[in-house]
Amino acid sequence: MPLHHVDVALAPSFAEPAGRTCLVVDVLRATSAIAVLLGRGTRAVYPAATVEEGLALRERLRAQGIEAALCGERDALPPPGYDYGNSPGAFIALDRVPEAAVVATTNGTPALLACASAPLTMTAAPLQAAAVVRAAIEAGRDILVVCSGLRREPAEDDTLAAGLFVERLVRLGASPGTEALFALERYEETRDDLAQALARTEHGQRLVGLGFEDDISLCGALDRYGVAGSLSMVGGRAVLRPMPGSPR
Repeated sequence: MPLHHVDVALAPSFAEPAGRTCLVVDVLRATSAIAVLLGRGTRAVYPAATVEEGLALRERLRAQGIEAALCGERDALPPPGYDYGNSPGAFIALDRVPEAAVVATTNGTPALLACASAPLTMTAAPLQAAAVVRAAIEAGRDILVVCSGLRREPAEDDTLAAGLFVERLVRLGASPGTEALFALERYEETRDDLAQALARTEHGQRLVGLGFEDDISLCGALDRYGVAGSLSMVGGRAVLRPMPGSPR
């Protein structure tokens, strides 16, 4: 298998997805929550760019006979009218996850939708890192890790998580670009306790203040789920589904 190039967009505005496999990272907490949903059996995740679009999307799906749980956050808390927030720990605690979910978050879902034109776009979290890296390598293209960031700017938590993916891809022979090397260096400084490093970031400190310490610990855990989710357009609508070959 030929070697490929990997680079990192430290914020979505820096991303040039054309022709590349995109791995979208919002480690605190959107892509971590989606990793739990897909890993536990959710079959379709519909990303929405805003809370209001999420509400409208659920109604459109319902009119088509698709019942979807409404999940997301505004300022890290569940918005009015939503069934669930954006907590991966809460999804683990459910006896059964929903078959379908609409997800709307401040940073993660807009970043995901911004990469919809790529030939392959996957959500990426440490919780599912091995599955995502394997799928990215098998796709046979150059790879771009896209950090969702914070307030449309680079954020340390996503940079650290991006570095994890760069480290694994480089280990398998990928050639890193400049920003990939930067993320790799930041990750290698904290790899022995990623969860604690995430908790010290600006985004992590906000979540700690809101009582989500357990979520941060979970978001820093590696390879708990073996399912990668890929984004596709169905009837003009973006949907994430488990990739073929992902273990159920």
